[in-house]
This record gives sequence, structure tokens and C-alpha cells, in this order.
Amino acid sequence: MFITFTDSAKKRLEALRSDLPGQLHLYYDTEGCSCENSGIFTLRLVEEKTKEDNVIESTIGPILIKQWTEIFLEDQLTIDYDGTEKTMILKSDGQYYNRNLLLVTNEDEVISCPMSSI
Repeated sequence: MFITFTDSAKKRLEALRSDLPGQLHLYYDTEGCSCENSGIFTLRLVEEKTKEDNVIESTIGPILIKQWTEIFLEDQLTIDYDGTEKTMILKSDGQYYNRNLLLVTNEDEVISCPMSSI
């Protein structure tokens, strides 16, 4: 599996992260959902890799993912940024996985910044 970050997504992610520590994790959030097949992907900043995590290579370095969530994704993914909607997008050539990919802390706090910085 490989994730390509577009230049605009890299800039957005850099603005959001600022100097926040943590490893990026493509996290499948099922909180409040009725089953594991009903969730949404987010980018989460985590402190460390766990035994349940695999490493995905990307154009910005390694990203973590829970082993069991890889089956929901295609092998080649893209994270893009839509400047009109002001959202990051997780997609493949075949589909959109999340048109509002949030960056969150390990405590589920959404990280945001002024839109003018992109």
C-alpha cells in the first residue's frame, strides 16, 4: 500500500500540524457506529506504533494503519486538498473514502487552523 500526498495536501497538513508531535496514523474511526464496517477514516497523531499497526509508505514518510482496516482500502491511495471546500480528501482511482479527512489528536480533538494559511 502507498499513499501519495498532493502538494496542496502537504501544505495543508503542514499548516495543521505546525509543531505538534506524533506519528501520523490513517485511523478508521468506528466510534458511535454500529459495526466495524461503518466508520470513517481520519488522520490521527499518535505517540507510538502498537502491535496492531502496520506501516504504509507515503510521499511524506511512513504512516501507521491498523492491520484490520487495510482490507477497506485499495493499494494506491491519494490524499488531496480541495481549496474550495477547505477539506483534505482520501481517495483512490476508483472511489472517495472520505471527502473531509480530519487531522485529530489521540484524544479525538480536531486540529484546525485559519484557512488563509493555505
